[in-house]
Amino acid sequence: MTSDETRDGVPLTNLDQPLFDGAGATKRDLVDYLDAVAGRIVPVLRGRPLSVIRVRAGQEPFMQKNVPKYTPEWVRTVTLWAETSRRQVSYALCDDRRTLLWFANQRGCFL
Repeated sequence: MTSDETRDGVPLTNLDQPLFDGAGATKRDLVDYLDAVAGRIVPVLRGRPLSVIRVRAGQEPFMQKNVPKYTPEWVRTVTLWAETSRRQVSYALCDDRRTLLWFANQRGCFL
């Protein structure tokens, strides 16, 4: 098994890296879990603007509302006023398994 693979057209990278410092789990564990529960979680997330907590090795977790510039064009978004940021924010919508896998590859946990 390699550290990279593709599922539902989504490139998944660095899957064997620790999820975060001290996690005892890998990025693959997160991807596999979210993929396994996609049929249950996507209907709950569908149509909801999402903020995510992202965790990167060696960094403190951070909240991300605005989708990054490298977000694939097939990830649906909605632009809303964010009072705390006092600006328009483009939130992602997780309407399908493909988008859920993309979030998992970003090490994203939903809020």
